Amino acid sequence: MKLQKTVPLSSIYEREEDFSTDLADNLDVLKVGEFADAETESNVGTRRADIVAFGETGTLVVENQFGKADWDHWGRLEAYARSKKATVAVLVAESFEELMIDTCRRHNEDSSIDWYLIQAQANAHEELSFHHIVRPAVEYSEFWAPIRREGLFAGNPVSIRNEGWIRKAIRNIEVYLYLTNSQCYIQLYFNDFEHRDRIMALFPESDYDYEYRDSPKEIKVKFPVLDKGKNDRDDWDEMREELVAMGTDICNKINESDL
Repeated sequence: MKLQKTVPLSSIYEREEDFSTDLADNLDVLKVGEFADAETESNVGTRRADIVAFGETGTLVVENQFGKADWDHWGRLEAYARSKKATVAVLVAESFEELMIDTCRRHNEDSSIDWYLIQAQANAHEELSFHHIVRPAVEYSEFWAPIRREGLFAGNPVSIRNEGWIRKAIRNIEVYLYLTNSQCYIQLYFNDFEHRDRIMALFPESDYDYEYRDSPKEIKVKFPVLDKGKNDRDDWDEMREELVAMGTDICNKINESDL
């Protein structure tokens, strides 16, 4: 069997920034979650992260480099990930030293962030492949599992670390299903007050119970579902049914409107 010969990434891309641009357009190759709206050279204080993206899994930060990963890039990834409140942090390179591999594994043992080291390889045909050298040992939420299998809110399994919510984007509105220890509810996030007011006209107070929960940074509306939460395990089936029913109703009304 003849193995494909690998070539350096630098023989395909003139600059690491070009590699970042290509990677940002194809984030699914990393297999670290569902992310979109990727931004390259994203501002982080006075520095710039190679890639920052957002999605159902939260916020992704990626640093990439040609050749063997160095500690300068690892340090940048750590700083950017914590500054951006990332849920997933990825360092992409062509190889890694054992101490960095061990360090990344230890991060996954005591951090709320999922840390990845991903090896990028290219062959003579300029075809790239990506291999997880280090990845988190993920435990998945039992509560959300049935909801993620089918229907409007189907998607990837939800990790225990991010068990508090799942997200659906409808017409530039973020619809979140939330689970706390003692309650479950739906929360909508808007870009501006005018948009919020037009959408909320679809939900008359005579038919819906909700409250405005604006803050200096966020415009949001909360729809209470049940005063039951993760601690009420015997009522999980009822909670799932009510969350999905209300979430589906809200999403359908927004999607079917002409706003």
